[in-house]
Amino acid sequence: MPFNLNVDLRQLNTFLTVADTGSFSRASEKLFVAQPALSRQIRMLEEALNVDVFVRHGRGVVLTAAGELLYERARSLLQSLERTQADVTAVAGEVTGQVVLGLLPTVAHTFSGAIIEEYRKRFPQVNLAVKSAMSGTLQQMVMQHRLNLAISYSQSNHKNLRYRPLLEERLYLISPTNTKVSNRSEITLDEVLELPLVMPEEKHGLRVAMEKEAAERNVSLNLALEVSAWPMLTDMVRRGLGYTILSSAAVHEMTTRKEVIAIPITSPELKRTLSIVTPTDLPSSVATLKLAEIIMQQVAEQVGAGTWKGKLLFDPKEISTSNKPLNLLADE
Repeated sequence: MPFNLNVDLRQLNTFLTVADTGSFSRASEKLFVAQPALSRQIRMLEEALNVDVFVRHGRGVVLTAAGELLYERARSLLQSLERTQADVTAVAGEVTGQVVLGLLPTVAHTFSGAIIEEYRKRFPQVNLAVKSAMSGTLQQMVMQHRLNLAISYSQSNHKNLRYRPLLEERLYLISPTNTKVSNRSEITLDEVLELPLVMPEEKHGLRVAMEKEAAERNVSLNLALEVSAWPMLTDMVRRGLGYTILSSAAVHEMTTRKEVIAIPITSPELKRTLSIVTPTDLPSSVATLKLAEIIMQQVAEQVGAGTWKGKLLFDPKEISTSNKPLNLLADE
């Protein structure tokens, strides 16, 4: 049965801004709207819904249970409207909107500059933001719709995430120069586990994988240093303070300058899969799909040039060469 709900987009946007800032005064400054006008919009919203969406206190406001539900739905609604506007505009040939891309620190160092440069050149009307975090955090941010797309190592088949495999890459022992193993053409995993390792913190996917390999052999990791920042990881190796384990692409520039040595690990080979991750419960915008195309193109080019050693998990011919957006990430 049809009904009239006296709620408009301005009220929802005001509500979200007050919720995000935690106070009417800060929301007023952010929106350049007088505080009494904001209070009136929220009061009209609450009257239309017949619920209180905020609890007021001396330091600001917090969401009620109803407000939390409205926040989730309103944010999704406005995001959907923004994508619809951008996609409709794209039909006329101009790709617009906003895309937030999530990258792993090692991947960001490897080829983020080329991706951003190419994307900005081709789609200057899109507002592109880039965030860096570990795989688990990136995937959580995609599920929370804080990222439109992430490049991450596949860790699970979560029902709210869609994985588009890009590359199966091999892991290498990253060694300082002039060590007892630096002239080796390969090294076994058992030998690696005897070396003093510089590793990321425990929740990092690489650390978890190495702890698992060590446990299966009834040994403990020989931990020389634990660092949380990726640049420190490779810098500690360069300074001769230990060894680490990464893909060859992550240290390509350092190996070219002969600052570190990358040695293939054997018996067994260690591999991991890099994927594009998007949410299953939110259709990807044209701007997001165009970014996915450029990511795939850059991966294919780097593998072809030998900069990134790994096995492509897609056919480069799949990448769109027309004005139509990539359909590999779209809902089936």
